[in-house]
Amino acid sequence: MHLRELDLPHRYIQKLENAGYTTLYPPQEQAIRAGLFEDRSMVLAIPTASGKTLIALFAVVKALQKNQKAVYIVPLKALAEEKYQDMKELGINVALTTGDYDSANTCLKHYDVVVTTSEKCDSLLRHDVAFFNEVHLVVADEVHLLDDPGRGPTLEMILSKMKGKRILALSATISNARELAQWLDAELVASEWRPVPLRKGVFHEDTIVFEDGSEEVTSHGDPCVTLAVDSLKAGQVLFFVNTRKSTQAVACRVARSLRNMISCEPLHFSDSVYQTTLRECSLHGVSFHHAGLKRQDRILIEEAFKANNLKVLVATPTLAAGINLPARRVVVRDVKRFYQNLGYYFIPTLEIQQMMGRAGRPRYDSEGEAILVAKNEEDVDQLFGRYIYAEPERISSKLASQPALRTHLLALLASDYVKTAEELKTFFSRTLYVYQNGEEYVYDTLNQARDYLERHELIHEFEATPFGKRVSQLYIDPASAVVLRQALHANMMPFGILQAISACPDMPGLYLRRGDFSEYDLLAEEHKESFLLPIPDTWEEPERYEIFLSQVKTASLLTSWVEEVDEKDICTHFSVGPGDVYRMRETTTWLLYSFGEIARLFFYSQADIRKLRVRLKYGIKEELLPLVRIKNIGRVRARSLFDHGFETLQDLKKAPVSELENIVGEGIARSIHDQLTGNVN
Repeated sequence: MHLRELDLPHRYIQKLENAGYTTLYPPQEQAIRAGLFEDRSMVLAIPTASGKTLIALFAVVKALQKNQKAVYIVPLKALAEEKYQDMKELGINVALTTGDYDSANTCLKHYDVVVTTSEKCDSLLRHDVAFFNEVHLVVADEVHLLDDPGRGPTLEMILSKMKGKRILALSATISNARELAQWLDAELVASEWRPVPLRKGVFHEDTIVFEDGSEEVTSHGDPCVTLAVDSLKAGQVLFFVNTRKSTQAVACRVARSLRNMISCEPLHFSDSVYQTTLRECSLHGVSFHHAGLKRQDRILIEEAFKANNLKVLVATPTLAAGINLPARRVVVRDVKRFYQNLGYYFIPTLEIQQMMGRAGRPRYDSEGEAILVAKNEEDVDQLFGRYIYAEPERISSKLASQPALRTHLLALLASDYVKTAEELKTFFSRTLYVYQNGEEYVYDTLNQARDYLERHELIHEFEATPFGKRVSQLYIDPASAVVLRQALHANMMPFGILQAISACPDMPGLYLRRGDFSEYDLLAEEHKESFLLPIPDTWEEPERYEIFLSQVKTASLLTSWVEEVDEKDICTHFSVGPGDVYRMRETTTWLLYSFGEIARLFFYSQADIRKLRVRLKYGIKEELLPLVRIKNIGRVRARSLFDHGFETLQDLKKAPVSELENIVGEGIARSIHDQLTGNVN
């Protein structure tokens, strides 16, 4: 079927053709025949790169043709930005919103389409249960993430609330897609078709055993080096390994092996602990990718790989669930993952198949190759059985966990979405959890969550207290709010505040490594007068004390940042990446804001919390606080001005512009002068 045959406005057809779309893939035709252009809900379970995004765009455009609004929900900010750009290029009146959970964002109602993450969508509904009343179409991308313990419950709650609207749920191939369709009262469109045929196989020693036969390759010792060199004959290769350290190690080994084969212009990476290694690898067409890298470096790597300026990319599995980044060949080296307190276990089949599905670039490759790496001969048959021939796991609700239930139950009560036991029962009857398990299993766990919320004065019977309402709006775990309320004190010192923040379940903390105990035990002793929470006894509660020391370690990292320690030194000392430091700062900033709001609610001073929040934003000592109030003055410029004797705004106001120019440059000096003298356009 040709694009022009579709009953869609010509201006959209033309823009899609300009973007390279002309004819439809079979799954896209299948979706149209199943009622895509009608008001039917639909679950699409089709392989990666088989055209799910275009199907969703068709549905959005058709809704707009009928003057209906839409919301497009994705799991990740990077995906949200990608979908937003897709729609913006079509000329759609679209808004992107992914952050600031303490805002109703009423301006979004002026847009025809809102692209957002599950968490932000949930936040909007907490502030106003009627926020999406005018929305007719709900697109839920990557809906198989209902199975994810972290993101799944939030997505499930949103879809349960949105029932009655038209839902278009997009998924990879899953074994119980029909069950999800029945839960959503939707048509099922399932297909195994791919635009690029996929050969799957297992590599061992010098042979790739494919489903349709074996191929020998020239061995270079290391399996990844062997497969990288072999891949270059046909196209790019994407490796998946389990740890960040492995991404770097494998990329370096491959780059060394390609030294005499590939010579490229180096990519220009930002200043970080990874800069030198990334640059040296890029000289030979190789790079690595993981969440510890700075965001601008991750984007640079992704764009270079898309443009074929990188031939080999080594990544952690998080990339498989991210943006569209296919390769001619995908190699999955590691099929086991380390789980804290459990040890090494096989990665779920669905995840591995998601990684394998990245193989084959539409419009570039006649076929893709997905290869698993066996450690010994016995593993070959096992990998075929577990991952190549096996069905992906059944998607099951993760809503019944106590952290998820207490969070979402509070949201339901705080927003007045439910007001009685009967209404609560009616709402949960719409969830996937009850659909899969029956009603009798959910209410015991619900009552446990209710008891927790009532015990900590977040709710009273079926009504949220002022504390509970504010916590729900702040979009933090009720358990974090309980910690922060317990930490309220008349005299708050920075290290104590940061330790309390680090004790919150919402905070991504650091683990104690071998040899850390004595260092942070000593640090805890030094700061014991500043702690706002009780210190566990090291002898009577050794496990809790070790958790406490891990919180002290996290607080120590954050303290290093506000004490102006160089980011590279922080990364080296704490064995983290700049991306980790950024995420910890972002989460801490939000928890500090929440701490301030809870302090205000209970009539405590917010001054120390607010001051620390500004210091954390800029990474500065307290003495620089007056200087960063000036626009375009951050961590480095403020320190430079201070060290040259300009300690206050008054000092700067009296200074000749020429003197400031020698420190911060002509443009910034003139800007400082204009701001302080009121000469601002």
